[in-house]
Amino acid sequence: MAKKRKISGSCNMANRNKRIKKEEEVQSQNTGGMVVDTYTSQLPELVINQIFSHLSTKSAIRASILSKEWASVCSSVLILDIDEDEGKKQSADHRDRRRKFLKFLSNCLKIREKEKYLEKFRLRMSYFGGDCAINKSLSFALERNVKELDICFKRENEVRKGRYYCLQQTALNNAKSLTILKLEYLKIEEDSIDTISLPSLKTLSLKAVKFMTNTGFSRLYSGCPSIEYLSLTSCHGWDVRLSSLGLKHLEILCCEIKLKVEATNLESFKFRGDNGLRHHIIDMRKNFYIASCQTLRSLEFSHAHFAIGWFKGLDSRFPLLERLVLHTCFSYSGIINIFSQHLKSFVFHECGNILSNFSMTAPNLSEATITIEERRDYDRLRNFLGNFDCSKKIRLHVNETEVCIFPEEMRKKYSPPLPSLKHLEVEIDTFTTVVTHSALMDSLRWMAPSLEFLSINRIHYIYDSRIS
Repeated sequence: MAKKRKISGSCNMANRNKRIKKEEEVQSQNTGGMVVDTYTSQLPELVINQIFSHLSTKSAIRASILSKEWASVCSSVLILDIDEDEGKKQSADHRDRRRKFLKFLSNCLKIREKEKYLEKFRLRMSYFGGDCAINKSLSFALERNVKELDICFKRENEVRKGRYYCLQQTALNNAKSLTILKLEYLKIEEDSIDTISLPSLKTLSLKAVKFMTNTGFSRLYSGCPSIEYLSLTSCHGWDVRLSSLGLKHLEILCCEIKLKVEATNLESFKFRGDNGLRHHIIDMRKNFYIASCQTLRSLEFSHAHFAIGWFKGLDSRFPLLERLVLHTCFSYSGIINIFSQHLKSFVFHECGNILSNFSMTAPNLSEATITIEERRDYDRLRNFLGNFDCSKKIRLHVNETEVCIFPEEMRKKYSPPLPSLKHLEVEIDTFTTVVTHSALMDSLRWMAPSLEFLSINRIHYIYDSRIS
């Protein structure tokens, strides 16, 4: 009798497994091949909400099939994040793909049609006309008091590169609820009568945006009294004058503009010029003025050319400066002398002829990150590294081991550049032999004789040790 119960139990288990497998197959077919996780309903609603807030709209719709709870949360997330390239097949017909995308966009708006509020609207698509659908989407978002608006028209087709979507200024005139505005590759057509008023805007990011008049950007910026973060990328020909009490973070990336900043509470400034172009000159007096920002704590420059004397008096102009980054920069005098009492972090990526004409006095330096791409004169390298002996930690990145191997004759003749350094991390791009590693260790022990911690990272090899 017991044996029969055992056999019967086994049959029931087998039937149950078959039923579960069949249900999974049906669910998989209904979800386009996606296997449904039967445990998702056990997650707290707050966790599910967080998951959906980080998904694109298309992914969120797919995920909502997992359970009724997920479907309910999906419908309550007030975010529309739509990207034309998501799931795009390269072989698909362009016209058919565009038709399907516009239909999907229209359906997304219908889903949120009854909503009176929208947290975020993000739209990324190529521009080949279709202004009606775009205007409808923007109006839809702004009418629902959207807080974050992120619009990007991608530039992939060189034949149509000259075409820009034109955003009417009137569309922004009543966007009182906007706190974040990001615009890429479009034109803004101004209205000569109405003024733009974005009283709640805190973040403004413009990339390759064009204005119909020379005063277009100034008018937009003047209508944003609460702005704290401003980023301009690939914007050309503007005369930018920024006077603000609230502005804290400023980025100027690959722009050909005149800039004057008088932001008394600015905390960070980042500048990146176009690689190889020598007309991005950082000057205190002429076309690039940021000297009045005494609250600056972080300065970052990449592919920049400094006018003669720009670093003179750095400590008095930026008395609170804690972080300085120089990445592939040049000085017309060939000399950079830095004195800063409060500087804690310094990042240096080999900057042309500066290596041999560089000096730094930063008694409170905590960390220096240095990248040397080419093997240089070892006398110059020794003198350069000597500027950072006061640092608590140095990260040294080189493309080949030999950069760090000082000749034995030099080690016998001269004192080490980093006699007080306790913590050194070396990163090497290329693979080295055991023999080279031995020579490297000897050189590093001479270079920094007081080391307590040494880390060497390179391809296929990691050396990590505490030195007693």
